[in-house]
Amino acid sequence: MHVICPLEFERSRLARAAKARGWILHCSGPGGAGIERWAASVRFPAGTEVVLAGVAGGLRPAAIPGTAIVPSIIVDEDGRVWHPPARTGRGDGGAPPRPAVRCLSAEHVLRTPDAKRVAAERFDADLVDMESAAFARVAEAAGWNWRVIRGISDGYNETLPDGVERWTSANGRTRIGAVLGSLARRPMRLPTLVPQLLALGRRSGAAMQAVEDALTERH
Repeated sequence: MHVICPLEFERSRLARAAKARGWILHCSGPGGAGIERWAASVRFPAGTEVVLAGVAGGLRPAAIPGTAIVPSIIVDEDGRVWHPPARTGRGDGGAPPRPAVRCLSAEHVLRTPDAKRVAAERFDADLVDMESAAFARVAEAAGWNWRVIRGISDGYNETLPDGVERWTSANGRTRIGAVLGSLARRPMRLPTLVPQLLALGRRSGAAMQAVEDALTERH
């Protein structure tokens, strides 16, 4: 199984489990552009099991921080829709079908509760990331057996730090200078920004642990 993580932080959190279970990890870089660059560099045969795994934002109360979600519908901001191939396996026998879960693949970070609320209503979506649509497009074109697993790092009512979209380089690595620069530009807000940043780190770690658990259960 190939596991694609947009961010190096996500890939590193899965490294131990990947080594133990024989998963092959990749870091694509963030956004649709990162997925497209990565996809152009690989040649997997049709039928290869490929999973996009990483953190995402919640758009509704059911998307609880620290939990993992496997969306059954991917939608982009142009209204295009993808459905991951149906899976049967451990734990599926006789269980009723689960409610559809929609992941919006957005072009920009949804940083505030207001932005998340608008997106949830407009696209009828439960969670948001920036890579699923590009991944679904290349995976379907290649004939891969694909799916998406996302850990929720920020809930529908939580605000991400200002400038967070600039904290990651094109190769998926954290730009420490950009993080420190965001803090330095707002010295009066440090008493709130630092706890906010630490809380995001804790939630992201819990989200990736949930992703690892979900990958383990399904493989």
